[in-house]
Amino acid sequence: MPDLTAQQAEKLTEIGTFLHEKRLELGLSLEDLAAKTLVRQSILAAIEKGALDELPEAIYTQGFIRRFADAMGLDGKSLAAHFPTMAESARPIDKPTRGGTGIGFQLRPIHLYLTYFAVVVAAVAGLAYLFRPQPQSITDIRPAPTPEVTNPSPSPANQATSSPDPSPAPTPSSDVVDVKLSLSGASWLEVEADGEVVYVGILEAGTERSWQAKERLIVRTGNAGDVKVSVNNGPATPMGAVGEVTEKEYVVGQATPSSTATSTIPDASVPN
Repeated sequence: MPDLTAQQAEKLTEIGTFLHEKRLELGLSLEDLAAKTLVRQSILAAIEKGALDELPEAIYTQGFIRRFADAMGLDGKSLAAHFPTMAESARPIDKPTRGGTGIGFQLRPIHLYLTYFAVVVAAVAGLAYLFRPQPQSITDIRPAPTPEVTNPSPSPANQATSSPDPSPAPTPSSDVVDVKLSLSGASWLEVEADGEVVYVGILEAGTERSWQAKERLIVRTGNAGDVKVSVNNGPATPMGAVGEVTEKEYVVGQATPSSTATSTIPDASVPN
């Protein structure tokens, strides 16, 4: 059996010479064919020269020969089949005519690669099918049981602690005297806390005011009947009769105030 490399060199020289003559006949350059076939110009030149040592493996060289011939309108498949990829008896090349008519070449080695590729694709598809996640059937999905929530009945002890006794309303401290005034009619007022005048002026009907003192608090009014006073949140009582000028003094620790009625209204020019 002839040496494979010798066969490849011989066939490459014949194919390269034929392609070179056809390229010159068509007036094409290697640069034009490189752009058209997307094969490097150096590869195309090596094919024309028959430089086997400048080309890649035989199967890739066979593909470049086919693209080279197809770009010039020849039957590249048949021409490339004459470049051996395995040792075989030499046979002459029938130079194909342009257009692919009268070509009876058969491409055998490429069939092996196509078959191998198809087998690999089928194997990958089969594995993907076998290991795909299985969808869960609707009938297999059961709702999780809902825990029952029971409301414990309150025990007598809880009922007793859940309703605390209302705390008594805060009472004013016994250390101070707290006086609250509410007016049913307009009245002039003067309020003195611990010897200091804290208010002088006229309050309108419906007004409520309160003051505190640490020792004593004196209230003077020009219309005692329309002024009600409440001491330390006690009951509200009028300071006197309507139109009466009255002064009352409230002392810490004493429930009953001392009062003095006057016939004249104090000087209203005291600053507010």
